[in-house]
Amino acid sequence: MKKIIGIMGLILLLASTSAIAQATAVKSTAAAKPKLTDKDIMMCDKEWHIISVEEWAVVTKPPGEKNKADMLKLSQDGNFDLVLFGNKKSGTWTKSGQYIYFTDAATKEKFNYKVVSVEADKLKVDFRDPDETHSIFEMEAK
Repeated sequence: MKKIIGIMGLILLLASTSAIAQATAVKSTAAAKPKLTDKDIMMCDKEWHIISVEEWAVVTKPPGEKNKADMLKLSQDGNFDLVLFGNKKSGTWTKSGQYIYFTDAATKEKFNYKVVSVEADKLKVDFRDPDETHSIFEMEAK
């Protein structure tokens, strides 16, 4: 009788552990998608191309060689495609306050943009590289 109670207790413990693990996995998947405001949605599903770059208080319009092909595309499902200084990146993004946080799928590199302003067809963001250089990108939807 003690063996049966012990086996039943073990089965019950395994079943409850499995249920908790499944519930945690569902929460993690749901948390991956960003909660979007109307302004956030305004940035999504458009291909943004850089029309000017400001570095050290010098505005370059149109952008120079290193930025002429740069672009950003955010999807409402939390994915992005980006060309930054001629380098292609893609992965996932989230937003908190004024900041868009990116994680590149291939390299696992993390970086962010500070959103300065958003309009229906214009976007202005501040990118700070690892050397603390600010690049303010003005973009238009194409």
